[in-house]
Amino acid sequence: EIAQCLVGSEMCIRDRSILVAVSGGADSVCLLHVLNQIKTSNNFKIYAAHLNHQIRGDEANRDEEYVKKLCSEFGVECFTEHADIPKMALEHGMTEEEAGRAARYNFFQRICKENDINYIATAHNKNDQAETVLMRVIRGSGLSGLRGIKYKREDGVIRPLLDITRADIEKYLSLIHISEPTRH
Repeated sequence: EIAQCLVGSEMCIRDRSILVAVSGGADSVCLLHVLNQIKTSNNFKIYAAHLNHQIRGDEANRDEEYVKKLCSEFGVECFTEHADIPKMALEHGMTEEEAGRAARYNFFQRICKENDINYIATAHNKNDQAETVLMRVIRGSGLSGLRGIKYKREDGVIRPLLDITRADIEKYLSLIHISEPTRH
């Protein structure tokens, strides 16, 4: 089911290259694994990228090491970088969440430009979609908020897991015996 969503008509990833944003959490690990499984039969190349936000100390470093190890096992080239998100947030008058998001997308876009990569795949799922719509409605965005997260943005960001629930992602990872770094 997950693989079918990934190769749906809206994604159009055939004959392309994809940078997978991998935090080390269940959603991004699932996305990386599934894309790695179907890349040959669907004729696309994948890379991975992990940004260490330097917020959670040793735990963040473990996440980074886990992502590197997983990519090595999968034979996927992995780009990593560190960013002092708390400092960035202070300097730019942003929340850490806003600063982290900006740093991640800047990093991903730079990697894509330097390596001629077509898409950035993020692991937003059906649960994220519902949460986004609810938050937009609460904030008073009106009908535009009901649209939620787009499957594919004009800037090349794709969200292949939007039709998959978090429960299905966790079930998938359990079936293939992959766990998150904090569960090792």
